[in-house]
Amino acid sequence: MNDPVKQPQGVGIPSLACPGIVWPAIPERPAADILALQYQLNRTQWWPAKTLLAAQLGQLEQLIRHAARTVPFYGARLKSLKDVKPGTLMPEDLARILILKRGDVQTAGDDLLSHDIPRDHGAVRIVQTSGSTGRPITVRVTGATGLYGAALNLRYHLWHGRAFSARVCCIRNLTGAAAKFAENDEATGWIPGFRSGEMFYFDITRPVGEQLAWLADKDPDYLLTFPTNLKALLRQSRESGVRPRKLRQVATMSETLDPALRESCRDVWNAALSDSYSSEELGLIALQCPDHPHYHLQAESLFAEVLHEDGTPCGPGQTGRLVLTDLHNFATPLIRYEIGDYAEIGEACPCGRGLPVLNHINGRTRNMLTLPTGDKIWPSFPEDRMMPIAPIRQFQIIQHDLRRVEARLVAARQLTDDEAGRMRIFLASCLGHDFEIELVFVDEIARSAGGKYEDFISHVDL
Repeated sequence: MNDPVKQPQGVGIPSLACPGIVWPAIPERPAADILALQYQLNRTQWWPAKTLLAAQLGQLEQLIRHAARTVPFYGARLKSLKDVKPGTLMPEDLARILILKRGDVQTAGDDLLSHDIPRDHGAVRIVQTSGSTGRPITVRVTGATGLYGAALNLRYHLWHGRAFSARVCCIRNLTGAAAKFAENDEATGWIPGFRSGEMFYFDITRPVGEQLAWLADKDPDYLLTFPTNLKALLRQSRESGVRPRKLRQVATMSETLDPALRESCRDVWNAALSDSYSSEELGLIALQCPDHPHYHLQAESLFAEVLHEDGTPCGPGQTGRLVLTDLHNFATPLIRYEIGDYAEIGEACPCGRGLPVLNHINGRTRNMLTLPTGDKIWPSFPEDRMMPIAPIRQFQIIQHDLRRVEARLVAARQLTDDEAGRMRIFLASCLGHDFEIELVFVDEIARSAGGKYEDFISHVDL
């Protein structure tokens, strides 16, 4: 009866506006704004799809009106909607607006910048993409778009049951403050506006063995990294026996996820895996459902279209070009922006959320193989079939033309003639055609400037 009452830990109490009042806490900004948005997001996720769509179209009208008035680039582009009366915008009306390409953003320059950014939208900052497509772009975002990003990030943590008091390790490309934290081995928080556990950074360009040793030493509850880097860490961990002991979850980002990684993560580390889809210019686009492996588009933040090559909408089970509109960026409005990725639309989710579903995010056009017939496919190279052939540590397949494919391989040792022959047969089966396959053995396959890695790249432009 006289045992002391144990106080709850790790409930994510935000920074305090009123010192001395710790429960229930009165949060200061930006935590108060993030929580206000989260209150709405917790409800809108359960709205029926039609209700969500109506709200999106209402916000789209606000954005389009602002862009037509204050952004030179859109002056003529949005005249196609001049006959649409307020409150009547429909999805089919958007087809009148030309799709915004990355090249358009580069060419437009400051003509894509609003000359009357609402002051209450907060500070404006510049975001530049990593240029993984070879076409980096620069956009401006506001404090308001940052708040939506923070609120969606919080949603992601809540969906997957992450404890705010936990330790997190992040292995990725490092710039700015993150690079300084890594250099000094200093920790920072990992939930904007909230008290949280420690987050440590490590450079993804360091050797995998160093990464794994660092990870085992920090022994986090959660790991954030790229899918291809996770694959390399799991292989090294399986072979060496070195592993983080407390790890509960791995969150992947920035690259297309190989579904087999989920099982590998369970087998090697006994950790769950969740994935997210984002971009520098748009922020969080889709989050893995907490109950299923597919993704929910973040409909409160953006309007998404998945289109056939002729511009008509795809239906469930069909794959098409992903065209996105940021609903809240009034600095550099991105309206019907073709991000360069392909995705497959899904049916309504059994979890009950009305948020649109993407079954799979396929990647960019340059990740598609072009067959001699002109047909395009998404190639896959299952490691459980490749590894029994030869000890391949890393690979990258490059299509140079309609006849020739280069397989860049990092091998633990020199392959025998038999292994090389079997490897060519395996690759031909994956590619669906008997290409001329050149095996090129290298010591390392470097990541891009943004830390990303692609296992297939096509230089064919048809």
